[in-house]
Amino acid sequence: MKLECTNYGFPFSERPCYHIRYSLDGEIKDELMVRRIELNGKWSRDFWVSNDGRVSPKNAFLPGMANELTVRADWENGGEHTVKVSCRDGRDESVELACASRAPASGGYWDKRWKYYGSNVLEETEGFARKAEPVHLLLGLYADRLKDPAREIRVVGIDPDTGRPEEVPCQVYGTSTWDKMQDEHCQPTTTVEVAFLAEVPAFASKVYLIFYGNPDADAPGYPTDLVVSGEGYGLTVENSHYKTILHPKSGAIDEIHLKQNANVVFDHHRETNGSLHWNPGVYAPPRTWIHASDWENPGGYSTIGGPVFFATKRHAPLPLYPEVVCSITYRFYADNPCIMVESMIDVTKDLDVVALRNGEIVLNHDLVREFAWKKADGEIGSVVIKERPRHPTRGMDLCVSTPWFAFYNREVPCALAIVNLDLSAYRRERGLAEWAPWNYLHWGPWVYCARPLVYTFISANPQRVMHVSAGSSFYERMAFHPCRLGRGEAERFLPVEETAVKLQHPLRTTVTHLDTDERVPEEWVPPILVEEFEEMED
Repeated sequence: MKLECTNYGFPFSERPCYHIRYSLDGEIKDELMVRRIELNGKWSRDFWVSNDGRVSPKNAFLPGMANELTVRADWENGGEHTVKVSCRDGRDESVELACASRAPASGGYWDKRWKYYGSNVLEETEGFARKAEPVHLLLGLYADRLKDPAREIRVVGIDPDTGRPEEVPCQVYGTSTWDKMQDEHCQPTTTVEVAFLAEVPAFASKVYLIFYGNPDADAPGYPTDLVVSGEGYGLTVENSHYKTILHPKSGAIDEIHLKQNANVVFDHHRETNGSLHWNPGVYAPPRTWIHASDWENPGGYSTIGGPVFFATKRHAPLPLYPEVVCSITYRFYADNPCIMVESMIDVTKDLDVVALRNGEIVLNHDLVREFAWKKADGEIGSVVIKERPRHPTRGMDLCVSTPWFAFYNREVPCALAIVNLDLSAYRRERGLAEWAPWNYLHWGPWVYCARPLVYTFISANPQRVMHVSAGSSFYERMAFHPCRLGRGEAERFLPVEETAVKLQHPLRTTVTHLDTDERVPEEWVPPILVEEFEEMED
């Protein structure tokens, strides 16, 4: 009975770390429980035992089976490695196994200047190859393992066929360190958020490694097509797909310029401040109707910038409505055609309204002529906007679960599509959430689509005033997708359809796999509890 090295492996979806694989050759009469692994004289706690290709939950080699041992090993090209395996047989007697081997000349650890890494597996499940798909990871790393996360962290994609590593641009933000105590329960930890753009083939998976632990690393300088100019709220954000202009007083999306060899502008500029993105909004007479686009110098304003994405966030009460607090976040990505929009309405005191709305996109008629939407049966509906009933009558009503809708012009051909992603409501105090969400198309001197939450305006009885309780919150997430349309009738909305599927079914992301540090107790440590109770049974 002996241990033989069979493979030096690069990270892949089932084993997302550098590793060495061994086989146990020879007959064993009783199961052997693996108790301890030492690799090059150092205790290794990340290993897997398998029997006939199935991972053993007991870490045991079994009689009559093909037994394998896989050990996490950050091997370098051509490096030598010795593994020692301590086992116990059925009579509780010690069995020692060992194997020495040499690594191949290629496929090894990316760069030993970076001492540590975490592994994340991304899986594509919808049959669309992903390119430049945004991924955001939240990582908790031992604080003594890195000094300057923004300077040190690197993201490296591993080719699933060849193991070839490729560094990809990343962006580190949201860094915070906790160091209140240090014992078997808690260790000082630095939390970081990392964003990068992933590329994964259709129906495939790919490992991305997040390297850290190089205090001598230079600050990365990644190329990007994401450019931000201007100051204050009136920023201009552009990439190779579009240019977006934000309103100088409110920070709302004011204009979207589609590039993509179309060179057209989606805008409104017909009334009030003329912004394209109006809501959230509220109307509670005798106070005037107010939209988030009516903000002037809203508080809680912040930005996040880098080579992967740029974000703006506004958080403040609406003008004239101190009890209606709104948050709006825009995210713009490098090499990506979509603008991500998140918004939240928090009603802090009881409020009676004629209108509480969100999701409103307002355009003029200079460019857009028609309106399309994805039906519940999977078909795509389309209407000429000016052939629908005109203001003050609603043009048409849409189900709240409509996956996407689009304003378009088949002659250019171009569209501004809206992809609906998340919608929810919650009431913190007594009772249930009060809302009845849907969508409607409306046109007059302009054309817009909005999502009423609590709404009587433009109905058969528009004088009704409805109650919204204190503690009510309404959240939505959507994407603005300016694009060229496909060729011909059959492929006209194919760009919108593919984008909607990718956004509504993003890459499946696993929890980041980290190596087990020696400071982790060997035995399970129960949490700090008010009362003790048994969490584990024999």
